[in-house]
Amino acid sequence: MSRLTLAPGTTTASDGRTFTSLGLQCVVNAFVYSTYLARLPDIRDQAHLSIGAMGVVMMVGNLAGFVATFFTAPVIRRLGSKRVMVAGGILYVFALPVIGGSGAPAVLVTAIVGMMVMNTFVDVAIAMQSAAFSLRRERPVMSRLSGLYSLGTVGGGFAASLIAAAGFDVSLHLLLLAAVLGAALLFVAPGLLPGDEPARRDDGPHPRTSWWRIGTPALVLGLASALTVPLDIVPGEWATFRVRDDLGGTAAAATAAYFVFTLGMALGRFGGDRAAVRLGRRPLMWGSVVLSAAGLVAAATVPLTPVLLAGFFLAGLGVSTQSPVLTEAAAVTPGPAFTALFVGNRLAGLLTPLAVGTLAGTSLGVGTAMTLVVVPSAVLLTVFAGRALGRPRGETAVGP
Repeated sequence: MSRLTLAPGTTTASDGRTFTSLGLQCVVNAFVYSTYLARLPDIRDQAHLSIGAMGVVMMVGNLAGFVATFFTAPVIRRLGSKRVMVAGGILYVFALPVIGGSGAPAVLVTAIVGMMVMNTFVDVAIAMQSAAFSLRRERPVMSRLSGLYSLGTVGGGFAASLIAAAGFDVSLHLLLLAAVLGAALLFVAPGLLPGDEPARRDDGPHPRTSWWRIGTPALVLGLASALTVPLDIVPGEWATFRVRDDLGGTAAAATAAYFVFTLGMALGRFGGDRAAVRLGRRPLMWGSVVLSAAGLVAAATVPLTPVLLAGFFLAGLGVSTQSPVLTEAAAVTPGPAFTALFVGNRLAGLLTPLAVGTLAGTSLGVGTAMTLVVVPSAVLLTVFAGRALGRPRGETAVGP
C-alpha cells in the first residue's frame, strides 16, 4: 500500500459540497456497522446459532472482506471510485434488513458476507476520494473525516441502545434504519469527485517487487499491527455478549456497553494528535496498551455494571490511538511497511473472532475468553510496539 501524493490545487466553491458528501458517507458506513455489532446477540438468537457458531460466522464475514481487498483496485480502475462508492453504499446499507430478517443460518452467512464485501469496496473508494480531495486543498480534511466516522459509530451505538430499550424487534429496527440511511445516500453522489485524479507513488518500492524481501522493520510493524486488533475488536464485537451471556443483562444494557466503548474511542481519536506531541509516540503507545487492556480486563472480570461500563469506556479510550501511531510509523519504516501493516491487521481480524468464539463456547464464558485473548496480545504488543516505533537512523518522524 502506498501513500498517494497529488500536486496541491486551489480550493473551489464545490469543496464544501464534496466534504459534505464524503462526511455523510462516512457517517452512514459507521451507522451500519455499529448497529450491526450492537445488535449481534439478537441477530444470533433469531438465526438460532450458538455463540461459538456466531464466532465462525463473523470470521467468515471478515474473510470475505479480506479476499475482496484483492479485487478493489481493478474494479475501481475500471468503474471509478465514485460509481463504486454509490453502488456499493446502497448494497451495503440494504444488507441490514436481510441480516435482521435472517431466520436461517445460511441466509445470515450470505447477508453478512455481502455486507463485508461491500464494506471493503466502499471503504477503499472513500479513501481514494478523500485522499484526492484532501491533497488538492491547502488544508487537509482527512482527520475531520475520520472524526465524523467516529461520531457516526457513537451515534449508531447510542441509537441502537435506545431502540433496543424501547423493545423494538431487531428485524424492524434494521429495516427502518436501512430506509433512513438509503434516503441519506441520495445526497452523497452529487458532491463526489467525478473522476480519480492521477497520483504518483513516493514512499518506496511497490509491494509486488519487495514483498518477499520484507525486512525486519516492516515485519515487526506488521506484527505490532496484528497485536492491536484484539484490543480493538474484542471489546467492540463481544461487549454485548459479555452483558447478555455472562451477566444475563437486557438488550439495552448490552448495547450500552458497546456504546461506551465507541464513545471512548471517539474521544481518544480527537485528542490523540495532541497526546502524541506531548508524550511522544512510544510512551503514548505503551500507555494506551496498558489502559485498554486494564479497562477490558475490569469489564470482563468484575460483574458490576458501573465497573463494566467504565472498563469498556477505558478500553475504547486506550485503543483509539494505537492504529494512528503505527500508521505514522509506517511512513518512516524501510520496506513495504504499509503492506505489512495492512496484512497483519486483516489476518488478525480473521482469527480473533474465531478464537474468542471458540473459547466462549466452552465452560469458560465470554469474559474469560476475552481476557485470555487480550492479555497475551497486550503483553506482546508492548514488546513489538517499542521496536516498531523505533525511528530508523537518518529518518525524520512524520508530524502529527
